[in-house]
Amino acid sequence: MLKLRDPITGQDYNAILVIVDKLIKWGYFIACTEEILVEDVARIYIKEVFVRYGALNKIILDRDLRFVVAF
Repeated sequence: MLKLRDPITGQDYNAILVIVDKLIKWGYFIACTEEILVEDVARIYIKEVFVRYGALNKIILDRDLRFVVAF
């Protein structure tokens, strides 16, 4: 029987960070690992979104409160 594994890219990414701009209905899909830290998410946000559009009025995260506070 074929055993299914988690899909992994050549760079050992096993998750996708999704950032969605609801105003312009645009999504950013960034390969990452499941162990991504809040500092890494902040760096990705600055690199991919902030430099293009500036600060957002509201950020909605699907993580727990500790993650939101740290971000």
